[in-house]
Amino acid sequence: MDDHHLSRAIHSSLEDFKRGIEEHEREQEELKMAIAASLGKSVDQLTARDLLNATMDENPPSKRKHSPEPTESLPNKKTGPPRYWDGVVKLTHVSGFPSSSFIKFEDIVQKSMLKKAAITAFVCSMDWIEEHFPEDINLCIVTHGQLATRVQFAPNRVLIHPPMKEPKYGVFHPKLMLLFYDSSMRVVIGSANLERYDYNDLENVVFIQDFPQNTKPLESVSELPEFAKYIADLLDQMHVPKSVKEELLKYDFSKAKARIVASVSGVFEGEENYRKYGHARLAQIIKEIGAFDPARLPKIEMQTSSLGSLNASYLHELYVSFCGIDPYENGARSRGRKKEGLPPIEIIYPTRDTVEMSRLGPSGAGTICLSSKSWQKATFPKQIMRDAVSYREGTLMHSKFIIASLPPSSNSKKENELLGWVYCGSHNATLSAWGKLSIARESKEPKMNMNNWELGIVLPIYDSTEIPSPFRRPAPPYKPGQDAWTQDMEW
Repeated sequence: MDDHHLSRAIHSSLEDFKRGIEEHEREQEELKMAIAASLGKSVDQLTARDLLNATMDENPPSKRKHSPEPTESLPNKKTGPPRYWDGVVKLTHVSGFPSSSFIKFEDIVQKSMLKKAAITAFVCSMDWIEEHFPEDINLCIVTHGQLATRVQFAPNRVLIHPPMKEPKYGVFHPKLMLLFYDSSMRVVIGSANLERYDYNDLENVVFIQDFPQNTKPLESVSELPEFAKYIADLLDQMHVPKSVKEELLKYDFSKAKARIVASVSGVFEGEENYRKYGHARLAQIIKEIGAFDPARLPKIEMQTSSLGSLNASYLHELYVSFCGIDPYENGARSRGRKKEGLPPIEIIYPTRDTVEMSRLGPSGAGTICLSSKSWQKATFPKQIMRDAVSYREGTLMHSKFIIASLPPSSNSKKENELLGWVYCGSHNATLSAWGKLSIARESKEPKMNMNNWELGIVLPIYDSTEIPSPFRRPAPPYKPGQDAWTQDMEW
């Protein structure tokens, strides 16, 4: 089974998607001609800024073609808005790329049907939130803050800043929405902040699953399936009101499709605790889905919008968990593979050229972060860097996405064979996000140390799996002399 086979599994509907993109490109050529005429330029003289300004204009040139809104995203009078009972991974809407394959924020939230909600993000635009969430519903907002606080700032609004291990260095970064309706609830886990910019201009990814009400509420959190129990634990850690957690008892999570991996700012020591979060939690999930096989170690494609000071040692630590190997077994640290060279990981992050030629340009890359100091270090693994190029031409990527591809098994014709796994969520390719493992000096037990709060999901990949990748595959290697996009910011 080669990379093409896995690509077909992940993108079984990619051909239709490509045809849609080609049709869109033809329309864009006609649009460019109309814009050029309105500006008194030739098509060759148009800049990316000309095109962006024109598409954002409320009074576009008269010759511009308007693509109708995809009917699949509109409520159906007979059946109502779509429900994702089996769970789905979707790319978010980007202005200028209409398609029913992409999802808009308003279609995620479904404001007219919403009864209550709990939402989290690193950045929360309050004006934008109030635009999409009715003022008469109970809304719990969890976002980053230096000090742990909980404030009721309106009759139906609570704002929470969760506790941080080291506020100076860590961030509260999960993107979670718990949306409650009359007879169901929706769990949304993704990469987008709660602001218009992320859901309109950048490439982001969301996992969505709807859950029906139980015929009778459960008695306690201990009765919840693992998926919901993990969410309940996170709500406790965030200091969210008890009433939000108790709301989960009303719903049936028995068909939860994904497994959740979170990072929580703090130090978690001991055999039980260190496996709860970070990349040690990811290792447990990979074992649970049956993707651990010493004879079939994966190739990793790790797309990120932020990078720290990566080095070979930490990449090997991550790779052990990516293989599904328990980082500490029988009291000793697992080695997994020999630490010669670099593990088979590709880091997918934009080049400076890609950012400069994007529709938004450098001014739109404020949340794409790598310090020039880190990039210039001799230990930075530049040879594994790949350019992050969106299928939607010129779109910058804020998604965080991992594809693990397993090599062929000895029985490559096995029906419904596991081909690998995929992650989407808020974890960037940083030590702060995934955590650092070590042995506690006094107890001699393993401990996981994390600066950030993060959240994502993992799904197995089979031949029939349909999960859209936000980046073009295979991702192109950096060219000789090409630099990564850098700025002296940390997220």
